[in-house]
Amino acid sequence: MLTNEQLDAFALEIATFGNIPISSKNCGIGCIYCKVQTDPILKRYPKIPDITLEDLYLGFKYVDQTSKYLRLGSGVLVAPHTDPYLHPLIYDFIKHTADHFPKKMITTVTTGSYIEESQLDFLHSIPNFGIDLSLITMQEERETIVPNATRERINYHLRHAPLNKVTLMFTGDLDVLKRDLELLYSLDIDSKAKEILVRRIEYTDFSQTKLNSIAYRSIARYEECVKYLNENHPKVIFTVPVLKDAFKGGNNEYFSQADERIALQKKRIEAEINQHFDIVCSESGYEYFREAYKGNSNVQVHLVKNKLYGGSVTVAGLLNHTDIISQLNLQSTKSVIVLPYEMYNHEKCDITGNNISEIENKYNAEVWVI
Repeated sequence: MLTNEQLDAFALEIATFGNIPISSKNCGIGCIYCKVQTDPILKRYPKIPDITLEDLYLGFKYVDQTSKYLRLGSGVLVAPHTDPYLHPLIYDFIKHTADHFPKKMITTVTTGSYIEESQLDFLHSIPNFGIDLSLITMQEERETIVPNATRERINYHLRHAPLNKVTLMFTGDLDVLKRDLELLYSLDIDSKAKEILVRRIEYTDFSQTKLNSIAYRSIARYEECVKYLNENHPKVIFTVPVLKDAFKGGNNEYFSQADERIALQKKRIEAEINQHFDIVCSESGYEYFREAYKGNSNVQVHLVKNKLYGGSVTVAGLLNHTDIISQLNLQSTKSVIVLPYEMYNHEKCDITGNNISEIENKYNAEVWVI
């Protein structure tokens, strides 16, 4: 049974990120990008013991009923980077969750190291279930990045497991990526899985040193990677660290989602023509949003860099009040501050636990979260 503190964290993770954390058990894979031992923010949240079936059903009431996906296993802030298949009831949990949410796709994020081969037929029998397989790479650097995830087991799962998504990481070597994609296409993964995803490798001020050197290479050559994917594998999805022309294309929704956000903001802003607005943006969207608002005299777009995590972190979801307060200087005393909704959980608290009222009180301003 979860304690009150654990239950609060459990509910927060489900409601905010759409993950049901089922255990904080260390997976032992040793991925160099794992943040469990290095991320200071994670220490704010309690560890979760192996949850019970009763806990699982309790968690269902916090699930966003409008979302299309629901993940079982590791969370973003609560029980991150564990492996769901270490939980002794994982196969029962998958079945119960899939039956309870028949219109949602139920997924588990895993390296595949602990999936029992004898259970694959059972997993295939669940129509709304698929594995999000963190393949990373099958080339020379695999043992450096994921030291304890065996190739043989992953190869088996690529051939036989029910796959929803397969994720590769761009290590900075385009030839390595080409060989990984050739392997996936030779196994018809493009037809078996709903998605092949290529990620840029990111780092923070707290990352392991051996990750940083690979991340630097990945970042330096990522535009070349995206160009190759657009020209040769247009159905492959890739992460977009910054909204700029070099990262357009592919089968991703980053730019269309930004356009929808801007349209929604403008609809509300243009109804208040005599009001001044200050829009806070992370590095990922700053230039794109600034260009969109250059014709709006009552709008100023502000860049807030992520000092909390540092490194290559640019996303809105990791913005926080400390960075905003230290960098946001308003010229108007009667302004409406517009903040990205990704930076808040369902209780309107940022990643460090500070409520939106802190910004309202600091700037004595109305705050919109869009």
